[in-house]
Amino acid sequence: MPVWRTRPVDEQGTLTLTNWQVVELPDGDRHLVGYCVENREGRVSSVIREIDVRKMRARTGTGRVYVLRGRPGGNLDAEYVWKQWASLNGVESWEDITTKIWQRHLEKQRTV
Repeated sequence: MPVWRTRPVDEQGTLTLTNWQVVELPDGDRHLVGYCVENREGRVSSVIREIDVRKMRARTGTGRVYVLRGRPGGNLDAEYVWKQWASLNGVESWEDITTKIWQRHLEKQRTV
């Protein structure tokens, strides 16, 4: 299965991810991994610059905004793209911090 370049931010400034995860690299960079609803494909984001855990929206280094819809989870297409991305970028280890992000979201929802 091939992996291709994404459309430019000026064409797709906001995308929706379902079955999403947040991974953290040893250098502290964080990326979203999930299923992109609009393009019907697995997706790995560029580096997350900010994340609003109350609204479940993240802005990446490219300026793209990701809306995280629903509960976190896995997706085979997204997992495949992540493995390809990690290999191409020489990433050998990472930590799945999805549970931490989701817990912060749930805590924020209780304080609303």
